[in-house]
Amino acid sequence: MKIKIVSLLLVLNACICYSQTPVLPVEQPEAQTENLWFQGENSWLEGKGEVLLSPYVSHYYTDTKRDENGNKSDFDNNGYYENYTYKLYFSTALISHKLSLIGTLPYVKSTYSDDFTLDENSEFGDMELGVTMHLKNMGKYHYLTGSFTTIIPAYSNDENPFTGFGKVGTELRVGISGNSEWMGINDNFHELSLGVKKFYDGGPLQFKLYGTQGYRITEKFVVLGSLEVLLSRGDDFTVSQDNIQVTTDFDYIKATLNLGYEFNPRFALYAGGFTDLYDRNVSIGRGWQIFSVIKL
Repeated sequence: MKIKIVSLLLVLNACICYSQTPVLPVEQPEAQTENLWFQGENSWLEGKGEVLLSPYVSHYYTDTKRDENGNKSDFDNNGYYENYTYKLYFSTALISHKLSLIGTLPYVKSTYSDDFTLDENSEFGDMELGVTMHLKNMGKYHYLTGSFTTIIPAYSNDENPFTGFGKVGTELRVGISGNSEWMGINDNFHELSLGVKKFYDGGPLQFKLYGTQGYRITEKFVVLGSLEVLLSRGDDFTVSQDNIQVTTDFDYIKATLNLGYEFNPRFALYAGGFTDLYDRNVSIGRGWQIFSVIKL
């Protein structure tokens, strides 16, 4: 299985790198400031006075799990876990096209149920606040960006199912994003990023590799595909099926596919689904999501 994971990472990296254009010493083109590509993070930093908003809703469901050896099993007593996550992402320029303030405010409604138990909980999740910066032009249409984010739990974890670790954390991320000339400058988008997240006071250390590729299939319709690899290391080595959000030692690979429609250069709506391709010591999840991208 380790060989399969390494191979998958190499294929993802090769696909992203292949789609990039050669490094050329030119400045950022003005046309890209109107590009509305979006994949859950803000890759193009806003200009002075601009604000980007992205309302988001998703549904996650699981009734199976894998242990630390990869053995699959159903939840005990016909159990299942699901949540609805409502999230608002925002980004606004602090220094035009160079430094932006970013943040996320989530609200989570979660349910665990089996033959003997019904637990429901609704509260705010892990709020995020940070900055993202343009570090360097990587050729004609690619950019190197970095971000630093603080994670603040806005919940009490005094009712099951728990919403998260309940610990303050920080994340550092670096990424390369851009467009490819051979696919049409305004007809494609891709990004490859690596993040390191640490939750303090005994929380886990997590490594995240994220890659996405978008393509405009018509003048208005856009398709976005992404792959996410998360490796989490902590002291909890058991899968808690009634509190799956607080398992600290696990790995997963998740694939997502979204179809979007751009109503105009400042508003787009996306919908799609996601599923786990690989899991270790965690539940096997799947679900759907809807989000919009609004530029003010």
